[in-house]
Amino acid sequence: MKTCRKSALLFVMNIALFCSSSMAQDNLGDDRDGRGDRLQTAKVAFINTKLNLTTTQAQQFWPLFNEFEAAKKKIRKQLRQLKADNLLAEGTDEALKGDIKKMFSLRQEELDLEKGYSEKFLKVISAKQLVDFYRSEKEFTRLILRKLRERRGGHGGGMGEE
Repeated sequence: MKTCRKSALLFVMNIALFCSSSMAQDNLGDDRDGRGDRLQTAKVAFINTKLNLTTTQAQQFWPLFNEFEAAKKKIRKQLRQLKADNLLAEGTDEALKGDIKKMFSLRQEELDLEKGYSEKFLKVISAKQLVDFYRSEKEFTRLILRKLRERRGGHGGGMGEE
């Protein structure tokens, strides 16, 4: 059993490394040539390994996860667009205040989304599995960022690291 789990984890790590290599040559938010899809596939495999879902749980969890990811991606795209277009640009005080207000509104929308989906997830998986889900998402992100830094020859500047 442990050998099978180790093999699955090595498989996931190889996928993650492959995806991080692709991402290093592309923008994180860009999905040219399906790189975002490959990264998402690696993320799903990584999370799946960590959660130990039963067949029934998996059938109910993954459609919810996909809905959650799509909604979260939409909000984050709006945030990135707002920041790129307006927030850092010069403008009147009133315009900048409006942009700041919109930014907080989008961040609140993301928090509300997470709260709502945590309730939906808890109808399908245990509280421990939900905690493991959140941990594995963060762990996957750290893994990808670390691999990107290694491929770029850097050790990171400490920004955004926990």
